[in-house]
Formats: sequence, C-alpha cells, structure tokens
Amino acid sequence: MLFRFYFQVIVSLICVIGLFLFGEKGISLIALFALLPILMRIKKVPKLDEREQQLFYKIGNLTLGISILFVVLINYLSDLVINGIQVGDNWMILIILSMIFTQGLAGIIVFKTQ
Repeated sequence: MLFRFYFQVIVSLICVIGLFLFGEKGISLIALFALLPILMRIKKVPKLDEREQQLFYKIGNLTLGISILFVVLINYLSDLVINGIQVGDNWMILIILSMIFTQGLAGIIVFKTQ
C-alpha cells in the first residue's frame, strides 16, 4: 500500500513542477496518474483487511482537513506569479494536485506510524 502513496506524492509534485515550468501544457503530466492501476496490477496488491480499511478512513479524514488548509493557501497566494504563470489562473488544478499530494503524504505517515 505504501507504493500507492509514494506514487501519489511523486507524481503530484512532478505535475506541479511541470505546470509552473511549461504552463498549461504541463497539465498534461496529470496523465501519469493513469499508470497507477497498471502498476498496482503488476505489483499484485492483496485485498485489504479490516485494520487497513480503518487506516484508509483515517487517511481520508486527514486529507480533508489538510486540503482545506491548501485551498486557503492557494487562495491567499492567488496573485503570486511563478515563472510567468499566475497561481490564481490555475487554482483548480493546483487544488486537485494538492489534494492528491495530501492524501499520499497522509497515507505514508499513517501507514508508517500505525
């Protein structure tokens, strides 16, 4: 399961960097998330037991709470220009990527500590 969360963190960071380097063309990097089901099938992930399902619920709750902080931060920094690209113009994709990043980070933290 940790593989899935590491994948989410790495690909979401790649997407954010690509967005600010290449502009709207960098958004196409989000297609990398389509590799996750293929990689999970190759890896032969077993079905979840009850404990792992409870940890997934905990991860979902953490993701929601931290994502709200990212939404407020992106709104606050909406006038910021990075590499000629304004954060406010790409707010939706940044919020989506921050939620995926947050879920991956929360999953890594919860599964490592529990």
